[in-house]
Amino acid sequence: MYLSLDSLDDDTLLGVFSALTVPDVLNLRQTCRRLLSFSSQQIVWQNIGSSQILQQGIPFSKKPLSSFSVRDLEERVRRAYHLGEAWKAPSITFRTSSFAASRGGPIQDIHFIPGYDRKWLITVSQGIWSMITLWDRRDLTRVTSWSPEKAVFSNLAVNTSEDCEATLAVSLHRYDSVVVEILAITSTAPDSPPGFECVARLNTLRQPIAMVGSLVALADDEAETIIWNWKTQEYAVLQSPVEADLWRNKCTQIVFAYKTILVVRARSVHAFAEPKLASHPNTCVHYPYAQSTFGWVDGIFVSNPPFSPKDPTRMEGQPLSILVRTKNDDPWSSTFKIQLWTLSPMTSSYQTTVDGAYYNFPPSMTKEIVTPRRGALRCTDMVLGPYGTAVWVQPEDYSVAGLISSNVHLQNMPVPQSHETLVAAAFPGLLNTQGEPQVKSSWKNCGKNWTCLDYDEERGCVALGSAAGAVTILDI
Repeated sequence: MYLSLDSLDDDTLLGVFSALTVPDVLNLRQTCRRLLSFSSQQIVWQNIGSSQILQQGIPFSKKPLSSFSVRDLEERVRRAYHLGEAWKAPSITFRTSSFAASRGGPIQDIHFIPGYDRKWLITVSQGIWSMITLWDRRDLTRVTSWSPEKAVFSNLAVNTSEDCEATLAVSLHRYDSVVVEILAITSTAPDSPPGFECVARLNTLRQPIAMVGSLVALADDEAETIIWNWKTQEYAVLQSPVEADLWRNKCTQIVFAYKTILVVRARSVHAFAEPKLASHPNTCVHYPYAQSTFGWVDGIFVSNPPFSPKDPTRMEGQPLSILVRTKNDDPWSSTFKIQLWTLSPMTSSYQTTVDGAYYNFPPSMTKEIVTPRRGALRCTDMVLGPYGTAVWVQPEDYSVAGLISSNVHLQNMPVPQSHETLVAAAFPGLLNTQGEPQVKSSWKNCGKNWTCLDYDEERGCVALGSAAGAVTILDI
């Protein structure tokens, strides 16, 4: 007597489906109507998402699996499975698309918007005045723009929390004022296009650097950082030591880590115990419990640990990863380095001896990639995802052409060409079990110079803005 899968009861069949890979499920559902119907149930894709995506360390949403509709959950799980397989392969291939986002002027900044089904992208450009444009990355169409009259943007921060009331914090400079505005993406009716709406405002010279939920981190170019709750109007002041030999120490990143706020500046990283916010006037000033420096570098990016289904806080007991692009003092050197550093939590016994301290300084260098090319670095952005994948722009190699000119003695002489490239790499972890960093792709830019980039690790998508006003999107 032979049993077919179609004759099994639902509980047994659910166990079978939970043990199958995503391609196996897609193949099996094509065999009969019952298996097609059964494989379209929420519980099937929740089990697959838990066992084959979350537990395997593949990038996925922080939201509970049960919060998605069955159609959305299946699409996300299938996408995540494809992404995990791509990163584990020897190399990855990008699907490319591009569009003109600005009429001749450069793209100054570019960001994916978390939430909203991860379909939106914003660009910042400037003609006479600055403009933020919202794009639908699925069909590369413009959704809406926001350009206050007689205003120039100095910086903006995107809310990293999904589907929050506010989406952006923008610093606006006018001839008579400087203000930070909190913007929400709203729609007046279900069938009307969305637009930007100001929901809060703060008069300050400090620039928004990070935004998480209702918290906005603002900083100056010297030593002061403000953590501000735009809903309650409560705030805290963080004061870093002033470096006497620096007239400007620009803040590049602020990270809300576990029980700690990391303030990353041009030459230093300062760790502050998580402060208690208070209403005005708040005279309490918080000082760092630790600090570290990497010397002169081209960039620093700090990444929180990945989401863990066993730890809703995501970060307790987990180390932070720091990506550093070194700056070589030797003008004749043809290399630079990408270094991965680890900032580990203190032991429980030591945490009790240092009030509010959680991470053990200084960080330790764990891995390094030596890049044998060096040229003018126009796009200094680099992104390290929580799951250990990273992207950065590698400059074109000026030494390829040497001193040859295409107009030497008015003759046509071929000049070797070099192009800047987008590098995608996986550092050791669940997506790279080789023990050493693996460069998975180097995508050449044969067009205009890149000026900015952003990377959505969950979707496996890179967006690059150019000096000519074009946007290139690379999908894994």
